[in-house]
Amino acid sequence: MAYPPQFAYPAYASHFPSPPSPGTETPVVLRRGAVDLTATGAVTSDYWHRGLSSEVVSRNQSQFPAIRFFPNRGGVGVGVAMTECEYAVGLNNPSQSVFQQLSPYFQYARSGTFTISWPGYQHLRWTHEITFIHANNTPVSVSEMACQVAYMWRRFYRAHCDDIRGSGIRLGSNNVTYNHLRLHQIYSGDGDIWQAEVSYVITP
Repeated sequence: MAYPPQFAYPAYASHFPSPPSPGTETPVVLRRGAVDLTATGAVTSDYWHRGLSSEVVSRNQSQFPAIRFFPNRGGVGVGVAMTECEYAVGLNNPSQSVFQQLSPYFQYARSGTFTISWPGYQHLRWTHEITFIHANNTPVSVSEMACQVAYMWRRFYRAHCDDIRGSGIRLGSNNVTYNHLRLHQIYSGDGDIWQAEVSYVITP
């Protein structure tokens, strides 16, 4: 998998590991017996997400300040497929600064803590630094933020999909895979701790 050029920027290089060598990744199975054409680029997730119902997880119930991600023309449903976000494609207003969506109180933020509290996986207390300003002091764009969040989610999924405890929404093959996920927004009540509102499509 070749990641977008954003990951060559100094602001990202210190936060993310080097991409895996070609041919060393394990394909993600979308549905039982299905071939993962999304990973090859032959079929976008938005193509097979079309017409499917979905469930929202970690909804921004309190309407905290948020950076929202909308599909470009031709996209489907709400949010943008993580697999499109990862390559910084399929987004509306991709070059917009993330600060254009945030109140003045949040304009100071250079970085924060991104947390994933997926049902059944909260015990992991998974966090990672999230970047808002590049090393050259330019703000991160909407597409770069979507790319950053998607990559962190992929890391979480690969490392912990089998680590569910108790009841929850099980991740992994034949359950909810990374390729089922759609990014709606990231939000924060204090400008420091951020989490994502994510949905997953339900396959027949």
